[in-house]
Amino acid sequence: MTEEPGREHLCRGGDGTPLRGLVWECAKPEGLVVVRTPYDAGRHEATARSWNARGYHCLVQDVRGRYRSEGDWCPFSYEEEDGGQVLVHLLDEFAGLPLVLFGASYAAHTALEAARAVTGNGASPVSAIIALVPALGPAETAWDPQGRPQIRHRIGWWHEHGRHRRSQPPLPPSELDRRVAQARERGVVEAAEHWDWSPSTMTGWRRLWSARRVDPASRYGRIDVPLLVISGDDDFFDDDARRLARAWSAPSHFAGGPWGHGLVGGVADRSLRSRIAAAGGLTRIIDPWLAAQGLPGAPAEWTGILAAASAPHTRSTLDSASGAWRHERTSP
Repeated sequence: MTEEPGREHLCRGGDGTPLRGLVWECAKPEGLVVVRTPYDAGRHEATARSWNARGYHCLVQDVRGRYRSEGDWCPFSYEEEDGGQVLVHLLDEFAGLPLVLFGASYAAHTALEAARAVTGNGASPVSAIIALVPALGPAETAWDPQGRPQIRHRIGWWHEHGRHRRSQPPLPPSELDRRVAQARERGVVEAAEHWDWSPSTMTGWRRLWSARRVDPASRYGRIDVPLLVISGDDDFFDDDARRLARAWSAPSHFAGGPWGHGLVGGVADRSLRSRIAAAGGLTRIIDPWLAAQGLPGAPAEWTGILAAASAPHTRSTLDSASGAWRHERTSP
């Protein structure tokens, strides 16, 4: 039996800009998952179908200025406004379905910003948020927790993903090395002035290095929605993910283990991957957590810790040696 392709989907930003994506639908939906990404909605089919298998329609939308969506691409600039407009549209189009915001890295940022946009004095229309290896904001991508500039990461990402509607081939290692050396010698902004980047790209590049770090408590403190944060011990955003989970005012659950920004799929050690798989991987966290929120998922015994009103912050840790999850309540 041939699976149906993702259906073209359109809604508009507040200024009328067409924001397009693909929606994968299931026969008997019990929920709707929304992913807003700069990395091409069409490349997220496997993710969307995994949500279909859980009983959710899944919309994957290209953010403003990327792939199918029109407008100007300016990283971290429009996700609150556009995300809020998208959710208002979807709440009408898919009325009655609980809405889950999901995303990894930049898409985790878009999920948080969309939830922030629709948070008012009443109950949030969002049922749950799942943020994997979240890139909270531009400053978090530019500087590590000790305040050291992440020059190589940022030059590579900006060249590949930050300049055009579609991602470009990565810089050859020798050219990346050359640009990193120039940035260290001349300064990250001054060096980039000689890389033939467009004026709009340079505007975003300057903004990146002058941005302030996000304070999760003040930025997201009004969002009264359960949050699942998934990070990795070797991820460069791990400290930020932990800050987010600790500062969340509604119940939050943090899950981490022996992987980096690529999550379990990026683990090269075969023995370790086998132990992670034997423990159920991240599915062993996501599905029971969803069920504990009253959403389509798969219940598990460990989720009893999520119900303790006196402990709004909880966590799960996968031990690399034993290959077993440990679940516990934590202090704020």
